[in-house]
Amino acid sequence: MSAIKELQERFAEIMRLHYISALLGWDQEVNMMNYKSLEGRSKQVALMQKLIHQRETSEEVGKLINQAKKENLSEIEGAMLREIEREYTLATKLPEKLVMEIAETSILAAKEWREARAKSDFSIFEKLLVKTVELQREKAEKLGTHPDLYSTLIDLYEPGATYDWIANIFNPIRPKLIDLVKKLNSSPDQPDGSIFEKSYDEDTQFELSRKVIEKLGFDFGYGRQDKVTHPFSTSLAALDVRITTRTTEPFPDCITSTIHEHGHAIYEMGISKELHDTILCNGTSMGIHESQSRMWENIVGRSKEFWMYWYPAFQKHFPENLKDVPLDEFHRAMNIVKPSFIRVNADEVTYGLHIILRFEIEKDLIEGKIQVKELPEIWNSKFEKLLGIVPPDDAKGVLQDVHWSMGSIGYFPSYFLGNLYAAQIYNKALQKLPSLPEDYKKGEFSTLLSYLKENIHQYGSIYRSSELINRVTGEDLNSNYFLKYIENKFIPIYRL
Repeated sequence: MSAIKELQERFAEIMRLHYISALLGWDQEVNMMNYKSLEGRSKQVALMQKLIHQRETSEEVGKLINQAKKENLSEIEGAMLREIEREYTLATKLPEKLVMEIAETSILAAKEWREARAKSDFSIFEKLLVKTVELQREKAEKLGTHPDLYSTLIDLYEPGATYDWIANIFNPIRPKLIDLVKKLNSSPDQPDGSIFEKSYDEDTQFELSRKVIEKLGFDFGYGRQDKVTHPFSTSLAALDVRITTRTTEPFPDCITSTIHEHGHAIYEMGISKELHDTILCNGTSMGIHESQSRMWENIVGRSKEFWMYWYPAFQKHFPENLKDVPLDEFHRAMNIVKPSFIRVNADEVTYGLHIILRFEIEKDLIEGKIQVKELPEIWNSKFEKLLGIVPPDDAKGVLQDVHWSMGSIGYFPSYFLGNLYAAQIYNKALQKLPSLPEDYKKGEFSTLLSYLKENIHQYGSIYRSSELINRVTGEDLNSNYFLKYIENKFIPIYRL
């Protein structure tokens, strides 16, 4: 057997261990494990990470990598070797004890975060967050893939990206977003969002959300949807993709978050069967992954054409709330631009400011320029500068996201990069398929899905994000497409 084939078999086993670990996480969230049970679960997750780490760092893997480099490899095999060598190099720099401690701490920290968020009391979470930051700092120091610690952590989610590269993209956009928010909010003709303050039956929301994503292409034969506190998607096998939503937030959060998670799931479902059970059977970066979810959620799911098809069904199911509301007013309400506290509920324009806030805080936090105990005050101060409002409590401020409890420092920039990638990719799709908006009016979404499968999904992580965006659009990531998109969309909505 060739070295690359043996590596492929070894990493197929590692992939299955990752899937089992994901199943433990899915069960923990969906079945809302009792806090008293989490200590046992933390040991299980830590053991899974130990087993994965041992397999990734074996001497035999290192020998096989060197042998495979001498073989005549296909494009797919070359990509596999690239990713296997990356995983091996990173894993061998991390002590097994540290890997297990990070995994175990993430489960316990998630418990403390939930309690702190429920009580809006940062002090409950503070001690374990201090430990989490220390562990992530140690991890970055051990990996040392970049001169600065934060870039090393970013690289885990967005391979090849650095703090400076992202800052050079985000910084010019920042004042433009702030100016556009002020311009829209100064319009004398503001959309009326009061219809979303009414009560919408939770079970009905959930059933409608399922119908929407089924129409968008989600195959329930290969996946399922459940309710959780914080929506997420996860793969438990190449053809077992789970998504979640929540029905407790103001309407239409259940619908938009479901469409968002569907975007992640449909990416995974569209990966070529040739890549199943290989290290390439996942999205190429979290930025590209987010581009798919944000595209479906916002560019498609908040478009007027989308609701020209779906609105009658929603009026039928919620007649008391919507029967007398014209489609145009509903669509305007769906797209209100207004500074708000919660990132996941933020509109398309202010969303980037939420991410820039976290991006700046994480950089200073991981480099020790700010201390964990200072986070609530620093968060509120930066929030006021960026969005002009101050969170009234910790739950609507520094405690709103689950990511830091999971140790996912460096993940947040991918969300806004996803918006930028999405606008650029969709612009190219429209050039080739100008009838897409008309398709949405008829409830036809397969044309866009086929385009995304052909150009992005099928490749898994064969191509890095920088190469993929060039293959699809013919240029590097360009934020001008996003800026043009939001101006063209929101100026008419605000009748300016």
